[in-house]
Amino acid sequence: MRLEDFLKKEGYKNYKENLETLFQRAKKSVYEIIKDKGATNWGIAACGTKIITSILRSENSILPLSTLIEDYYEINDVCLSIPSIVNRTGIEKMIRLDLSKEEIGLLKNSANQIKEILKKIKF
Repeated sequence: MRLEDFLKKEGYKNYKENLETLFQRAKKSVYEIIKDKGATNWGIAACGTKIITSILRSENSILPLSTLIEDYYEINDVCLSIPSIVNRTGIEKMIRLDLSKEEIGLLKNSANQIKEILKKIKF
């Protein structure tokens, strides 16, 4: 079930505005962390610990991991963070999210921007 459908079903009002606020806060959070703490080292270490624990304990955790994308909403040959099931084998599988047309367009735009940057730096 898409998050938007869940929120609508549960009767959340103004969910679109709240999602936009959440998106903007997440986008800017790294700058707030750096301003308050001077760095993001602890957050990076916590994420690394969770990934390693998920692998060692074969937890089948769902984590947003950056990996090479092939045929994910017609996106290919670029690394993106996609929710993935992680266990002893590493990334067991990427979860194909039920995205709206607008979300697919935004994801494709992100992938294309990454590809363009990689071309510019000749990577």
